[in-house]
Amino acid sequence: MNGLLTADRSPAESLHIQEARSGGRFHVWGEMVATACGPMRVHQADRGAFDGVIVSGTFGSVQVATVRADPHTVELTEGLATRAKATPLHLTCVLDGEVVIDQGGTHAVAGTDSLFCYDGSCPFVLRMSAPIHMVTVKFDHRLVDLRVGLEHPLRAATWSGREGAGGLLASLLRSLTGHMRELDAVAAGYLGSSLASLVTAVCAEKLRYGGEGAAAARRAQLHRIKSYARARLGDPGITPPLLAEVHHVSLRYLQLLFQDEGTSPAQWIRNERLAGCREDLGNPRMAHLTVAHIGERWGLHGASHFSKLFRQRYGITPREWRQRSLSAGSAGSAGSAGSAGSGDF
Repeated sequence: MNGLLTADRSPAESLHIQEARSGGRFHVWGEMVATACGPMRVHQADRGAFDGVIVSGTFGSVQVATVRADPHTVELTEGLATRAKATPLHLTCVLDGEVVIDQGGTHAVAGTDSLFCYDGSCPFVLRMSAPIHMVTVKFDHRLVDLRVGLEHPLRAATWSGREGAGGLLASLLRSLTGHMRELDAVAAGYLGSSLASLVTAVCAEKLRYGGEGAAAARRAQLHRIKSYARARLGDPGITPPLLAEVHHVSLRYLQLLFQDEGTSPAQWIRNERLAGCREDLGNPRMAHLTVAHIGERWGLHGASHFSKLFRQRYGITPREWRQRSLSAGSAGSAGSAGSAGSGDF
């Protein structure tokens, strides 16, 4: 990147800032998009000078990225989607400008103070015909009880950012854009819990976890319990008894809810924490954190205990998984750099 990428690990270790101001070198923006979002194809209608800034950071179980840029188009092709290592959902607030979204046969337009969602696991196109300022929350499908690859109503979905849960989330994201680099790691973690809860509330409007009958009521209740737990997995105090108490059910009833999915509350919590650790260990942006620190971020304290659980789950130690993942990522980046001239990022 020739000095265009500046890492900022203090006061919040997980926060980064990237800048590109190089007239006529649009490919630099493509490299930045790839660094922040994964491999994408980036197009510029006007071949003149281009200006853009991305600021990104990790807040608990979600990532946040703010973008200011001149007009351009971002596309995830079928081939790039297949090769993508990370496939999060993206919930974006347009602070200024307009984005046209196409995904899964759905066409939508999001203007200033609107929210829109797209799925990083399948092809999409985002078109910005005027300068854009937006902020995106990236989160795992698990946060909203979805599975990667399955169709769902969040693809190219839009909301108003001026009312209800959407208004609350938009207000928080707009405020956050000016203070991301001022937060310490503890504050970032707490803020992440709030962001995850609001994202879940906004998405629930489209997913409609309700319905009629006892079975639908149980599914809705289980979703609420999971959402509450996922937003707080970094707290080692999140246990089955606490979940039962907070949601005013007996521990036995809680166990029956999870039994419907072939698991137990304790096993589900442990697997969710390990999945989060596995993702962070393979993330180059987390490479400066120790294995033990990553375990603690997800509520798994004690390096040896964490390593034992991770190996039982994945058949490999956390350190071995990190080395393997980061080595593979470096090889992939080298390959992408070789094809930069084709417009694939």
